[in-house]
Amino acid sequence: MPEHILTYFRKHKQIIEENLQLCADPKDIEAVHQFRLSVKRIRVAATLTSMICESCFDSKTALKDINRLFKRSGRLRDVQVSLQLLAGFNKEGLAPVIALYHKRERKQRLKFEKALDAYNNKSLDACELIIQEALAGISAKRALSAGHRLLADMESDIRELFHGSKHEKRLHAIRTRLKSINYLNNIFDEQLPVQEYLNISVERLRELGELAGAWHDSLTLEKKITKFIRKSPDPDMHVALRSFVKELKTRKQELQQEYSCILMNEVKI
Repeated sequence: MPEHILTYFRKHKQIIEENLQLCADPKDIEAVHQFRLSVKRIRVAATLTSMICESCFDSKTALKDINRLFKRSGRLRDVQVSLQLLAGFNKEGLAPVIALYHKRERKQRLKFEKALDAYNNKSLDACELIIQEALAGISAKRALSAGHRLLADMESDIRELFHGSKHEKRLHAIRTRLKSINYLNNIFDEQLPVQEYLNISVERLRELGELAGAWHDSLTLEKKITKFIRKSPDPDMHVALRSFVKELKTRKQELQQEYSCILMNEVKI
């Protein structure tokens, strides 16, 4: 059995369980973040297991409970990230927007807590058992071969996404694939040929992921505040907010250009 896959799953299952307890504190923003990171990691472990044992493991069915909670936590996390970004700008005229985001945070917090109360906290134990049974008798060579195939599939997805559309959503989808490649490589103790497929080192891959994350945060906040301006009845408020949106847009475009340049010139997609 490829123990490293099961060990990785167990590690992040424990992190999820620990952070779900910490999430009881509304002020513990980091707990929500760490919970979501580990869910993304066990998703990759589950997808890999599905590739190894297609007939005996369905990752979507096995993770349906945690995925439901993950989706609900995403809306809370988006608001929290926007508040952190707003705090970093410290601009006059943002008070109404910040107040609105605090209100949204409270609303999303209540919805997350409701979903957390309904969550089956034994679901990941059941998933772990299914993975253990699915991987029983599987050789390390077969698992590594599946890791190579999954890496190749994600690299192919990145190329198709980049050339298939000019919409900003494609860059977000590419960002998701890049992060998944990093998690997949972690499962194999960074022994996968990432540089052979992407033309960049593992360290550069992580830097690219951080850059893509900063771009996406700016994009999300820009869209939300633009929508707020459209719905706001106070024209005096618009002057400061439009100035802020302009600054946000400049920041987003700079990050997007750097992100795209690395994809084209270093990853060579």
